[in-house]
Amino acid sequence: MINGKSIKLARESRGLSQSKLSELLGVTQATLSRFEKGVLTVAPEFISKIAQALNYPASFFEKDIRIAGETSLFYRKKASMTVRDLSILESKISILSKSIDEMLESINIPELRIPSVEPTVDNSPQEIAYKIRNYLGVPAGPIDNIVSLLEKNGVIVMYLDVDDMDKFDGLTMFTTNQVPVIWINRNIPNDRKRFSLAHELGHLVMHLRSENLEKPEDQKEIEANEFAGEFLMPESQCKEDLYNLKYKDLGMKKYYWKVSKAAIIYRAKELKCISDQTSRYLYVTLGRYGERKIESVQVPIDSPKIVNRMFDLHISELKYSIEELTDIVGLMPDEINTELLNENTSVSIKPRKIMLNF
Repeated sequence: MINGKSIKLARESRGLSQSKLSELLGVTQATLSRFEKGVLTVAPEFISKIAQALNYPASFFEKDIRIAGETSLFYRKKASMTVRDLSILESKISILSKSIDEMLESINIPELRIPSVEPTVDNSPQEIAYKIRNYLGVPAGPIDNIVSLLEKNGVIVMYLDVDDMDKFDGLTMFTTNQVPVIWINRNIPNDRKRFSLAHELGHLVMHLRSENLEKPEDQKEIEANEFAGEFLMPESQCKEDLYNLKYKDLGMKKYYWKVSKAAIIYRAKELKCISDQTSRYLYVTLGRYGERKIESVQVPIDSPKIVNRMFDLHISELKYSIEELTDIVGLMPDEINTELLNENTSVSIKPRKIMLNF
């Protein structure tokens, strides 16, 4: 049976208004509105026309998909993000989350091992971050493979194509199967990806499973930033390194700690390793050299692998065809590659129900 909500979701993911889609389909906007609300039944022969116009398999429109905006999620929404931008983002996340849930029906991934901890006067976000590092067995120094660290502890990492990197960095939400997914803008620099992952981990630890529903969103953002700073650059390990920070040292320290020069300056000021005047000078110098948006030194980041492995296991072990997987995940083959999967996939085959090991 056709789900009208899925038509609306597919339309919004393509950035189309009701007026524009109804024009493409050759129906009135009133008719399309009734399709989306489930007031009118869509004839089977008309579904193929909708599927072609929106580039989704016909089976997609039979799926019941939870809308991301109706769930608990955290993300740094920028002032430049319009209602249309937000609609496209949330609809894409809703659709891809359903694709992930469909594959999780046949494959187990590592269970979530990251505890929920509430910040208190006696347990600050920084202290929580340091404890989480120790709990996860992170060695002293910079975190080399932050994506792998999250995935082996039960968090899926996904990249989204958001062209304007000023509009969106990242967000966290649980799928219907209660698997946490951190969504990161593929187009932001790697240092920002790493900070966003640590920031979203902070939300997962301190906020997403919290019973404190009264905490203001601004405070949550501050706490997540404090968590990320300590998680990536623990005070006990970086403070001596940041004393009397000089501009000429920023590139080397960025390469070592794998965070942005701006984050290093902020951390040095936060830990009172440099004065307010020095931090202002360093920020101004960054701007003078055109490094406030994209910095000259780039850092590596490891690639997400869980979703790739799940998809490959459906083919290699469960013997699904690409056509069958298109129906399962609700995406056309071209978008399976561009939206769902990441490059450099390696697969470790396990018996079904298949368990992914890291």
